[in-house]
Amino acid sequence: SAVAGSAMAQATPQSGVDLLAQQGGVAPLPLPQDAVYEILLRLSARDICRLRAVCRPWRSLFSDPQFIAAHKARHPTPPLVVLGYHTTGLRCPDEQVVCDMVDLSGKVLRRVHAAGEVWVTSVNRDFVCTSKDSSYCIRLFNMKTGDVFALPEELSEEHAEERDILEFTSVAAIGQVASTGEHKVLRVLDSFDESDQLCEVFNLDGSSHARWRAKKAPPTPVSMTQSVVVNNIVYFFDYPEEDIASFDLEREEWMPVLQGLHYQQVRTSGNSMGLSMAAVNGCLVLVRRYFSCYVDLWFLVDFERGLWEKRHSIRALLCGFTMTIHPLLVLNDGRIVVAHEGSTSESLKIYNPRTNTYADVANTGRCCAVGLYSGSLLSLTNRQIMWLITQSCHHLLMLRRGNSDACLVEGMTLKLWK
Repeated sequence: SAVAGSAMAQATPQSGVDLLAQQGGVAPLPLPQDAVYEILLRLSARDICRLRAVCRPWRSLFSDPQFIAAHKARHPTPPLVVLGYHTTGLRCPDEQVVCDMVDLSGKVLRRVHAAGEVWVTSVNRDFVCTSKDSSYCIRLFNMKTGDVFALPEELSEEHAEERDILEFTSVAAIGQVASTGEHKVLRVLDSFDESDQLCEVFNLDGSSHARWRAKKAPPTPVSMTQSVVVNNIVYFFDYPEEDIASFDLEREEWMPVLQGLHYQQVRTSGNSMGLSMAAVNGCLVLVRRYFSCYVDLWFLVDFERGLWEKRHSIRALLCGFTMTIHPLLVLNDGRIVVAHEGSTSESLKIYNPRTNTYADVANTGRCCAVGLYSGSLLSLTNRQIMWLITQSCHHLLMLRRGNSDACLVEGMTLKLWK
């Protein structure tokens, strides 16, 4: 290919061949460029990451989107699991860890640090969403590029005329519009006096002039405790968490209420049930948990008719001591990757429905958010990341100085050290 030819032409180690010839040896014949390209495609992502240091042309090739796409197609692997933390929480408080990216063997492949207090609120679409100091101080970390976007903290112009941001708590979710590839952020604000809710949308296009735009409020109040994004739809529970509200990011409007699982909750002493949402393999899933040590996974199969299909039933560990089971992914062999939240710590496990057993992947400590990174390992920056956050910021400016990169934002700096 043209990309391979250009990069391989620059990457041929001519200096080594010339040195061998000068010493009286027999210089090896260089491999054709297409052959070298094919050999590199056969290597694992971890090996290629190590080879980035061979020369700049190879490093450039390994960062090329066409090469990354070709390599990913040749090496289909499950997504990486992203574990988000509160930097002052129980997980590595001295290291100020924002998130870990681990494979299904439990190995940490990337770790993001922060100098300052920040906590992860959600992981979606290869973005880590964090808050600092307050729920409306939102930062988005792009795991592929290493960019950090600090969203405006004020209300939209329409809402700011009558209200103040300090009157609200908020929840935000990011999704991608399939038709345009554009990322958008939905923010729902709930007033402390519970009088009303506001809805705003932000286009993540990199423009320094982008601002929150007011949209119609949800038809009925939505729960602020959880939101799930599937494709370009953001889902919330309606009060009292029986039906589901949904917002279409492409059309920027609320959709008809989705009928949920209607059942009579047992409220007698010693019995309890819980209901949560998850995005699993591109589907919206309702997780219905019983105190009797198991959970059912209901997949949405028809939005218009509100039809759900129970596809899996998972045995819960430790009965009542397991507070939450968060399904992440159903593997090709039927095993299910889940995050267990217990009374003292969390863990990542793989459940085998055939044997009704669990395999431990990693102890995640006090993880406050979990999600998946669907991109290639080659897309991740091959260096340790330090995230410095100081105060509110709105605009993004990328600078390159020598061998280090610095991402300066008004009041915030993202530095990358090799």
